Amino acid sequence: MSSSLLRITPIRSQPVRVAPGLYICSMRCELCSKPLNERQTRWCSKRCNYRARWTWRVAPFVCPSCGVRVLIPANKLAGRKYCNRSCAARTFNTKFALGERNPNWRGGTAMPYGAGWKRIREHVRARDRVCSRCGKTPVENGRALDVHHLEPFRFSGDNSLDKLIALCRSCHMRADDHGRKGSAAFLREAGYRIDVTKREIRRRVARERAEQRARDRREARAHALELAELGLSLRRIARAVGVSHQTIANWLPARQDRLVS
Repeated sequence: MSSSLLRITPIRSQPVRVAPGLYICSMRCELCSKPLNERQTRWCSKRCNYRARWTWRVAPFVCPSCGVRVLIPANKLAGRKYCNRSCAARTFNTKFALGERNPNWRGGTAMPYGAGWKRIREHVRARDRVCSRCGKTPVENGRALDVHHLEPFRFSGDNSLDKLIALCRSCHMRADDHGRKGSAAFLREAGYRIDVTKREIRRRVARERAEQRARDRREARAHALELAELGLSLRRIARAVGVSHQTIANWLPARQDRLVS
């Protein structure tokens, strides 16, 4: 038998050009082996295309954050760092957004409730037994009762038993609302006298910070005036005081002969 008659059509073959603009296609789909038409080259449908891409062109990837092994497209393996956005965000926050690395960092540490807080908390729960406001038991609350500071601990630092009460979850959320008027009204209705609310304390701290900033600004302005009397330029005064030279120009009297150098 002639060898020209023993033609085996390969699965991966290209259309044969028999005339300008005319091709004879003897290919079959690389996934399901169905015959292809003259416009198809490798797959018979989009479904086979997608299935083939995800079946043959994937590579295993192990996430360095959570250790999960996933399959991703092989062409994206070099640029892949994490399995999903949650792992990427968690790693980024751990490396660049904790403590001093956070742009909102103002110093200090997380304030605990002091030594022996667990023992004090259990003593208050055993003393009150039920919610001091609505009378719920721990069983009705669905968990152990919360212990609430009548005076915020971050301002007072006091864990005295007479300043602690046991509250259920809902009453604690109403009482500990960061100084809104509802907290003072709620605690007064419960029979507890509150001299200073959290909102008043926060306003007092903000007012003290504003006064300190005003004092620092007055001192900087006085220092800038002293340097200006020595004949220094605006830029050198700004570097010495720590503000912009435009601020220095606004502070000093208008002079046309003063140049920025």
